[in-house]
Amino acid sequence: MSGSGEMPPAARQSRRRRAIICASFAVLVLLLLAAVAAIVLLAVLRPRDPTTELLSANATGAAPRVTFPTVSVQLNVTFLLVVRLRNPNPASFRYGEAATTLLYRGAPVGSAVVPAGTVPSRGATTMRLGMTVQADKVVAAAGIGGLLGDVLAGEMEFEARTDVKGRVTFLGFVKRNAQGRSACRIAIGVPDVKVRRQECHNEARL
Repeated sequence: MSGSGEMPPAARQSRRRRAIICASFAVLVLLLLAAVAAIVLLAVLRPRDPTTELLSANATGAAPRVTFPTVSVQLNVTFLLVVRLRNPNPASFRYGEAATTLLYRGAPVGSAVVPAGTVPSRGATTMRLGMTVQADKVVAAAGIGGLLGDVLAGEMEFEARTDVKGRVTFLGFVKRNAQGRSACRIAIGVPDVKVRRQECHNEARL
């Protein structure tokens, strides 16, 4: 050390280098922590689509009848579906009014409104949907020949499609879209109009 008490230039440079190294290391650690926090935040805020589950399906009414010589189709069938909508997200899922469409041979023959609502975080809600089959649309979808074929085979197969769209709100202000889609095949017997089998699956968004 010089007589004036000042630090030698070499010592000052060494201390400056150590300070720069420490500062650089601290910045690097902060950047790594920020990157990890961003990854975790994105994982948490990435919404998962809600899923639907068909709890029960019932059909009531009269079996289809075709009368001759004037061709006339009489059909009175109503479906009652009990569906559970489950929210897998760590935040509530709010959805708007939606619809369940009933199809026969790929053509719509009935529908039911799904009222708007909210599913709590990692919770579920149960919906009851009633749908009446429209005879004229059944005939238009299958034709008299196709309908007669199903009646003679003793079974009619329908498909119920549900599409529920909504938003998941994270941290009270981060909103992400989410959508639940499902398709259920339901076969009823003729002439007893009883549900013989049902099969459902959730559809992923593309």
